[in-house]
Amino acid sequence: MAIFNRKPGFTYCLIITFIVVFCHLAVSKKANSRSLVEDIIDAKELKKLCRTKNNVLILFTKNARQSNELINIFSKAADEIKGQATLASVDCSGEAKKLCKKLKVAPEPHVLKHYKDGEFHKDYDRKYTVQSIVNFLKDPTGDLPWEEDERGKDVLHIPDANTLGKLLQKEKQPIMVMFYAPWCGFCKRMKPEYEAAATELKGHSVMAAMDVNKPENAVIRQHFNITGFPTLLYFEDGQLKHKYDGENNKESIVGFMKNPANQPEKPKEESWADTPSHVQHLTDDTFASTLESESSVLVMFYAPWCGHCKKMKPEYVNAAASLKDKNIPGILAAVDATKEKAVADKFKINGYPTVKYFKNGEPAFDVSFRTADKIVEFMKDPKEPPPPPPPETPWSEEPSNVVHLTEEDFKPFLKRKKHVLIMFYAPWCGHCKKAKPEFQAAAEYFKDDPKVEFAAMDCTAFASVCSAHDVKGYPTLKYFSYYKVEKPYDGGRTESDFVEYMKSAVDGTPLPTPAPPPPPEQWWSELPNGEHVRYLKSETFDDVINAASSSLVMFYAPWCGHCKAMKPAFAEAAAKLKEKNVDCILAAVDATVERSLATKHSIKAFPIVKYFSHGKLIAEYNKGRTVEDIVQFMSNPPVAKEEL
Repeated sequence: MAIFNRKPGFTYCLIITFIVVFCHLAVSKKANSRSLVEDIIDAKELKKLCRTKNNVLILFTKNARQSNELINIFSKAADEIKGQATLASVDCSGEAKKLCKKLKVAPEPHVLKHYKDGEFHKDYDRKYTVQSIVNFLKDPTGDLPWEEDERGKDVLHIPDANTLGKLLQKEKQPIMVMFYAPWCGFCKRMKPEYEAAATELKGHSVMAAMDVNKPENAVIRQHFNITGFPTLLYFEDGQLKHKYDGENNKESIVGFMKNPANQPEKPKEESWADTPSHVQHLTDDTFASTLESESSVLVMFYAPWCGHCKKMKPEYVNAAASLKDKNIPGILAAVDATKEKAVADKFKINGYPTVKYFKNGEPAFDVSFRTADKIVEFMKDPKEPPPPPPPETPWSEEPSNVVHLTEEDFKPFLKRKKHVLIMFYAPWCGHCKKAKPEFQAAAEYFKDDPKVEFAAMDCTAFASVCSAHDVKGYPTLKYFSYYKVEKPYDGGRTESDFVEYMKSAVDGTPLPTPAPPPPPEQWWSELPNGEHVRYLKSETFDDVINAASSSLVMFYAPWCGHCKAMKPAFAEAAAKLKEKNVDCILAAVDATVERSLATKHSIKAFPIVKYFSHGKLIAEYNKGRTVEDIVQFMSNPPVAKEEL
């Protein structure tokens, strides 16, 4: 109370002081955000920036004052994406005039250009908003997010579960929500139809979409039991009323939204129990009596919607037939665990398929066989499989001279060290495991040299750091110097390769330039029958695949061991299919060269083989990699089916 009894002049001074401090803090925050944007004035600075940073977005302005609003947005984006990308600005009216002229950049009044791995990548072509810039820099080679696509302006995009809950609670109009994943081919093909339906239904219904591939939206997938994409659900008054099972086109969607109660029934899949086979289908009522009468029974607990169960079913049916034909004792049985709840609960069935072996009516053990030959072999002499090997000791817990980094100490450690070679790895990666002892041996070689360090980072545990440093595959090796210099390591993966590289870094002597890999066409043409494989590029891919009624495409990397192993069989299969006059083509794409195709088709490992029909992706090839497997597959290829 004493403060209010003082003279008015004192109170006035306090108020003025508060305003000054508040304004200073606001200006200080703005200045800090602006300081994250680097100012470039000459070619030397630009070259250094692009050499040391691998994800750079540069704002070129005709005059900084004319672009003040965008500069503010740019500064906020720099603060948001800090540590994952670098933002810089060039004022073409000032000292950087010569640089703009040299680069032939004439902003009217501004232009944004992206540089990746030291090279110009592309002009920024998205909205001038903080979120759009941040989204772009997180994945500069990725597709435009649906929520930023102007063609989808009439679709309401739901970012998270909280927003969905508020929408269902407050919205009075009928709501359709399309739950999708960005990588899903069927979702991509449905998007324009859904957008057109949203435009036509504007004012009548709310047509919404939600990316449930995001980790934070996993709770939504679980809540609504979403097992395939796209899944379309219809809500009224906040309640789920129907699952949309109609055609994936505008007319069907609009018709459904105007009369949701009159949805045409989707043809029901025939029950496995109604399909003739030698598999005995058991129920809650028949389970106990059947097992009492048979001394050797293998039981597959399944769910009708389960993709792995569908894949295993023909193998299981064939195995049952083989037991009958060869008079092998025992029977194969199946239980629909979604219907026969009592039996499923009794044996604690929590996943599908679960396969259990019963001896004299009692559960003996679980088995993991999924193919007919393995099942038949097992039933000849049922024995409990050996226990799984003990879990591997994490690399970070193994004694070595390799420093294992975390998200917290990654940058501080690198800022203190002059020469560091880092292996970004995944614990399950075979190539990483092979390189690990060589990497450790090289670290041992330099253990007494304080200037040199060998470090490792587990990208399954610290994904954000790996993403920020453009780690796309495992292992990825990079050289750092005081965190200012970052270079990709492209050498061999033996101890001597690592040692020679780091010796060269310490001495400042350039390493001999490795011989460039052969061009992609040569990679195939030097192989017997390689001429029968069509090599595709970004500019020819769509034309060739759209024109072919049946095509199998192998996405590969020249350095990939599995690709090299598969290559001869793929080429020979192409030749045999031609001999048999099978109307198809076998094609190949070097995903390390045709990066836009690799991104478009979500290629994140090698080799990936995909089957197309008349330009449409039908399935990913997951059969064997022998000549016979490939020829058999292409002689009787799959047809389009629902994507899971």
